[in-house]
Amino acid sequence: MDRLDHKIILALREDGRISNVQLAEQVNLSPSQCLRRVRRLEESGVISGYRADINYEKLGFGLVAWVLVTVSKEIAGARDSVMRYLQSDDSVQSVYGVTGDVDLMLEVRTRDMAAFTELVIKRLYARNEVVSTKSYIRLDTAKRHGVPVLE
Repeated sequence: MDRLDHKIILALREDGRISNVQLAEQVNLSPSQCLRRVRRLEESGVISGYRADINYEKLGFGLVAWVLVTVSKEIAGARDSVMRYLQSDDSVQSVYGVTGDVDLMLEVRTRDMAAFTELVIKRLYARNEVVSTKSYIRLDTAKRHGVPVLE
């Protein structure tokens, strides 16, 4: 990867729907060279897809929380079992296995506190593998997107 690839990545991060001609202009390449680079970035997995940036609050899903989950050390495969279970829950946006005092970190988005409580009490604690949870509710957002400095 070189400086031009980095410029392409940054431009596509800002506008994934930009036309190849506009992108080529922005990064000072011919359209054919630009398209070749974009395809190479896609084929190598650096660009893994193009998605709409949805404003979930406009859809009524304003409560955002991070839930730290501790699973039983006495149940074989507990961590993986809970991770698989949570993959099918649309209110759980992300599931991360983490180091430290807890096993999993969930990023959750629900309509309201009642829906959040249902997720934690009725769905998480219904699992024998879940020993404890600790939740952090988002108050506001100072920054949403970023990327490590590409050199």
